[in-house]
Amino acid sequence: MIIKQLNWFIALLLFVLLSCSEKYEIVTGETGIFATHNSSTRALGEETIIRVFTEDGKEVTDESTIFVNGERFDDNTFTADQTGFYEVIAKYQNIESSQLFVEYHDGSQVNYKKRVLIEDYTGTWCGWCPRVSHGMKLVSEISEDVVFIAIHRAPVGTSDPYNYTNAEELEQFINTPGYPKGFINRTNQWKFPEPSNLRQVVEFKQGSNPKLGLALNSSQNNNFINVSVNVGFAKNFSNLKLVVQLLENNLVYPQVNYTDYYEGNNPIEAYVHDYTLRYTATNILGDEIPNAETFDTNQWQKNLAFPLPENIEDINQLDIVAFVVNENGEVINVRKSSLGEQQEFEME
Repeated sequence: MIIKQLNWFIALLLFVLLSCSEKYEIVTGETGIFATHNSSTRALGEETIIRVFTEDGKEVTDESTIFVNGERFDDNTFTADQTGFYEVIAKYQNIESSQLFVEYHDGSQVNYKKRVLIEDYTGTWCGWCPRVSHGMKLVSEISEDVVFIAIHRAPVGTSDPYNYTNAEELEQFINTPGYPKGFINRTNQWKFPEPSNLRQVVEFKQGSNPKLGLALNSSQNNNFINVSVNVGFAKNFSNLKLVVQLLENNLVYPQVNYTDYYEGNNPIEAYVHDYTLRYTATNILGDEIPNAETFDTNQWQKNLAFPLPENIEDINQLDIVAFVVNENGEVINVRKSSLGEQQEFEME
């Protein structure tokens, strides 16, 4: 369905709001449902796909009514024939979602695919940690654009075979004691209970384009891992840092469980630990990207080589994650790749 442009007043208001900040405030409300899109920026003629979910992750798209610029339609896709911002609202059982905006442009913009990072501070000893793990599982069923990192910790009196001992500086940075805890884009704590606050994560996919993208290339040679991270810029930046980390998946070890998730088993004997942080190839808070390189249209490359960590159980289960943070330590964009993968930039 083709939707006409917002009236000039709403478009002007949105322009003013967006011009005041690099990341505009997303309007939220305790509505019980939320809508998602496949991208916040589209070129004219490209299709926008809308999906609708309850707060706990149940998809109700087929049972919902979707409005674009106040016009009701039966499909969950639309295109636009004029540039501007388009307002999407979903209704389900008399519950209305918050506003969702999609910007249509003439194709001249350079936009990189926007992804979100969740860092899960966890432990095999931590009985409440499966709650956050379950929340991440629900998020992954809603969006493929969320990258997960599980940072295992073992405070005094506990033990964890995957304990990442070099996370002290990061823990001091977030300054939030206790476990479990999930952080979105490094600086935003995921609200408790996480499985009932999925919208908070998804909303970080919304808003303005990051104007920064990453592409990773990696290889393994004997006992060394080589990683090349390419960062592309579609506007001028300053005071950026790059973080590059090695994760291992499919680690099987019993997990203490005080929750009702995973059938309430305690412990969960054959629990699979994915996204497990094994090594950080940069400073955990990031290595500086030279300001002379972070200008519009430029691409910058960082090459890293490091020994294969001795604690790796299966080299075929390794992923590389790279993300760029701003001067406040918040993630601008993130990308994950399998070891040996050769990536191109993802554009929107």
